[in-house]
Amino acid sequence: MKRYNDDFVLSKDLLDVIATYMDDEKREQVHFELAPCTPEEFLIRYVELDPDFEDLLKGEFSITL
Repeated sequence: MKRYNDDFVLSKDLLDVIATYMDDEKREQVHFELAPCTPEEFLIRYVELDPDFEDLLKGEFSITL
């Protein structure tokens, strides 16, 4: 995972901000499937369910998977 083209580790705090953009049902599905998990694992699974979300990650947060 990269942010501003540099490798980085996704924090829980940043994931909490990103989660405000997520579809509630898909977010809950990922939580049910994976918890407990790392923020990165959570986000990767969410994008598998909502591939268009990757565009939002890039545009709003400069995050690429």
